Amino acid sequence: MPVQQVIHGICGYFGGEYDEGTRTYRSSPIGTVGVIRRAWPKDDDHADYFLGQEPGARTGCQIVVAIPRQHEIRRAVGGEHNGLKQIVYEVVLNCYLRSRTPYAEDAQDDAYALRDALVEWMRRDRTLGQVVFQAGEHVSEGGGDGIDFEYAQPSTKDGLTKGFLSMRFAAVEFVQA
Repeated sequence: MPVQQVIHGICGYFGGEYDEGTRTYRSSPIGTVGVIRRAWPKDDDHADYFLGQEPGARTGCQIVVAIPRQHEIRRAVGGEHNGLKQIVYEVVLNCYLRSRTPYAEDAQDDAYALRDALVEWMRRDRTLGQVVFQAGEHVSEGGGDGIDFEYAQPSTKDGLTKGFLSMRFAAVEFVQA
């Protein structure tokens, strides 16, 4: 399967239906996620962070999904001319948060709640909606060791707290080789 199809499927799993006009996924099942994108936007629309939320929601998120690395190996099954290719995609969900909370600590708590919601959603289906064979599991060759998170120091200016976290995991696909 082409990598474009894999990233489209992953975006759809976390972001819902694709909107051709905006090139975004705008119906995420994860409460604080407004939109999911396959690439960084040329113009950052603040409203996208809060899309689909109640008016006055305190924290919203925009996620940009990237596959910065891919690794492929052959698994021989029944001789030298019969086997499978194991393709390991390194997937990163770059989560940009905007929070209007009066306290930065509350914004940080919202980032941790987003982390929990992403993991809970991922645990529902290790195939991410039948996009890949498995995701977020340990992979011995080519990297991938579960699900990793990194948090950046939030910044606050003019009553808005901006935060960032990244979720990194391996997604595995097998194809006839």
